[in-house]
Amino acid sequence: MFLRGLSAIVCLVALSVTSVQAGQSRVGELNDAGWKALREGYQDRAANFFAEALALRPNDPVLLTGAGAAAHARGRQKEAIADLQKALEARPALTEASFLLGQIAYDEGDVDLAIRTYENALKYAPGDETLTRGLDVWRRETAIHKSFEELRYERFRVLFEGHAEQSLASQATEVFNAAFFRIAGQLGEYPSDTIVAVLYTEQQFRDVTRAPSWSGGQYDGRIRLPVAGAAQQPQLFERVLTHELTHAIVAGIAPTGVPAWLNEGLAQYFDGTNVNAARQRMKAVGRTIPLKQLERGFGRMSAADAQVAYDESLLAVNVIADRTGFGWTRLLHELADGNPVDEVIKSFAFSYDDLEAPFAR
Repeated sequence: MFLRGLSAIVCLVALSVTSVQAGQSRVGELNDAGWKALREGYQDRAANFFAEALALRPNDPVLLTGAGAAAHARGRQKEAIADLQKALEARPALTEASFLLGQIAYDEGDVDLAIRTYENALKYAPGDETLTRGLDVWRRETAIHKSFEELRYERFRVLFEGHAEQSLASQATEVFNAAFFRIAGQLGEYPSDTIVAVLYTEQQFRDVTRAPSWSGGQYDGRIRLPVAGAAQQPQLFERVLTHELTHAIVAGIAPTGVPAWLNEGLAQYFDGTNVNAARQRMKAVGRTIPLKQLERGFGRMSAADAQVAYDESLLAVNVIADRTGFGWTRLLHELADGNPVDEVIKSFAFSYDDLEAPFAR
């Protein structure tokens, strides 16, 4: 994803703490304190600072951007959108507010608002690579999704094309709703963000995601699945749905900082991938990849290397999950705060050697 979640908030900090006009010392102090609180993960405190500042200086675009960022961090996306729209009404050239508003609108499924926001922003920041790249992706998706229908249930939105996929969309919402509470309950937090899933033909999936040929699904802020043969393999379909839903839930808890091996390991842990089968494959394959090298995504790997990476990820996560009473929430939040992965796992009395023990040679 080109700009997402708390990473977007961090991008805003430098501008926001320097943009309140001189002579408003109390407002400036509150503004600085609000961004500092957001940076340190205290969303409620940040919201209070920005609210107090806005009471002193209503309709200030920088403060409204801060309030929108705080609402976004608290999972209050409607409030965030309203605050950011007010900020842009007051100062249309405030590109940082456009970045965040467009991303939130997109994540909430309002692609039209996302596109309009970036189109307007480009009038004031022509040639901006992030805006241009995001707009290109969204326009390409819009062209493909033009004929899609939508099924809504609770926090979920499932996009699908044609009557033939309607039953799969219904199955997807049922799986999502049941798995969401099981997964979020074990991870210790229930993200409130809307979760959007799109069911594609194989060709549509490859065109939109540019995913490697071995990929059976993708999460990039939306769950994207090719559904060829899904009706004939309902158990496999459910497993893939659960796998990608796990990524969405993890992103809702920790938008940044989660290493790929942990993300993919958790997804397999919850989708029911066989741990013993992973062990057997690792014994047979005759090679390993250090987990340190698996902190980034697997998308550029060959199918054979990706299988090793996935198996190692599952086995490593299983080591953590086997510790009695282990809680995932604090681990995910510490990673989201930008702390180095090896230092975070060390603070929980693990090391990479511990996690690699099941497949070490």
